[in-house]
Amino acid sequence: MAYRHYETLGLVLSYSSQGEANRLYKVLTPDFGLILVLAQGVRLEKSKLRYNLQNYHLVKLNLVRGKEYWRLTGAEKEIAANKDQVAFLHKISLILLRLIHGEEASGVIFSDLKQAWDLLAQEAKPAPSKLEDLEIFVIVRLLFSLGYLATGDLTEPIIKTLIFNWVDIDFVADQRLALINIINSSLAQSGL
Repeated sequence: MAYRHYETLGLVLSYSSQGEANRLYKVLTPDFGLILVLAQGVRLEKSKLRYNLQNYHLVKLNLVRGKEYWRLTGAEKEIAANKDQVAFLHKISLILLRLIHGEEASGVIFSDLKQAWDLLAQEAKPAPSKLEDLEIFVIVRLLFSLGYLATGDLTEPIIKTLIFNWVDIDFVADQRLALINIINSSLAQSGL
């Protein structure tokens, strides 16, 4: 029986150890949504994949669909991540793992995270306030994409943005407290 192999980009959001040498990863992909990926033997010292599968990194994955989980057949880091990228994805992953359940194509969400990832790669060292603004910007878009947030006067400029840049994200600085209140209210109403 031949197995179909899939190749996709993924953002590694978390993992848990399984048995003595395996790990089960939660990975957000553009094609399959949030998936569970079993990496067999990845905790062994001789494993070639162990350094390519770190939390909060962008990776290229080769997968086979299994009964319970996707099975990892290969992984490669896309680009080495800097501290800002890792810190950003760590904070966003806490919300993503709360709000996304099950496999469903999430190309828009993945695209937003990838654009933020690329933006953080370009900037030498953004100010902490710019990082907070980027987080708010992405969270508003995430909540809208998942149906937890309606378009409003404050959120419409953020939702309509197609390509991220720091100028668009600077809009958040002037409206930071109001946007945080909208986000908190949306999360409270979701009950999650």
